[in-house]
Amino acid sequence: MIIERMASELAIPKGFIASLARGASHEYKEYPIPKRTGGTRIICHPSRRLKALQRWLQANVIAELPLHQSAAAYRKGRSILDNANVHTASRYLLRMDFANFFPSITRMDIKKYITERPNLFVLWTVEDISVFCDLVCRDGVLTIGAPSSPGLSNAVCYDMDVQISTICSRSQTNYTRYADDLFFSTGKANVLQHIERQVIQVVSELGLPANLAINPAKTRHSSKRGARRVTGIVLSSDGRSCIGRKLKRRIRALIHRYEKLDGPARASLAGLIAFAIGLDPAFMNRLIDKYGLRRVRAAMMHTDSP
Repeated sequence: MIIERMASELAIPKGFIASLARGASHEYKEYPIPKRTGGTRIICHPSRRLKALQRWLQANVIAELPLHQSAAAYRKGRSILDNANVHTASRYLLRMDFANFFPSITRMDIKKYITERPNLFVLWTVEDISVFCDLVCRDGVLTIGAPSSPGLSNAVCYDMDVQISTICSRSQTNYTRYADDLFFSTGKANVLQHIERQVIQVVSELGLPANLAINPAKTRHSSKRGARRVTGIVLSSDGRSCIGRKLKRRIRALIHRYEKLDGPARASLAGLIAFAIGLDPAFMNRLIDKYGLRRVRAAMMHTDSP
């Protein structure tokens, strides 16, 4: 049913969709991008024709799937600031992280999600399920770069979010998940250590997604005595969200040596500035006072010469 609808709305033959799905894993190009913490991350960019089908599935299927309220990423009308604001009033913060989040969600997970929820996939045939899984996966897993991956990862993690939220509600702990980053906050001491152990157990026993794993190297406990950060936003001791001095210094340093930056670095800087002034509009004026309007405008627009 879903293949026929896609074929009709996109005005392409059903056979073309099925054929493209069978060879979808070969429709990607890989691009390495630098991580902020060092090393590189591989982005798997789908071909134009595959991306068109993935975008259609995102808009017409994936966007309609239920999401838990704790899932803060990839949602219209929700931002990283909204995610951070959930935790601003609390004294203690715990951050946990999934290892290899997207690739940990497999074709088998997606198939299980669909078959166990027939009310969400009415009239879907075995062929529909197979083609859908082929179109959204590469070599049997979700990829960083496919437009269908973010929304689908949120949907597949619904039951996990329910379990973790239930645990947190018993101890008056706030919980949000921003893609692979899990954040917990509370005003009570010694609560989050217990939450950490429970979350590890929940994740280890998950049936869907079955292969998620916590990366212990990225687990962080913090409190108002030190720096608390949620998705790059600093939670100040007076209950406000701000961008923090570290990011401001980084932006200033990059603007100072703008002429020496390559294309990707300039694009990254433009994004950092947009992010920073979205949280602190007055920071824009301070940048202009220090470096001049022409240079700051060039950095924001990602142009060749300031």
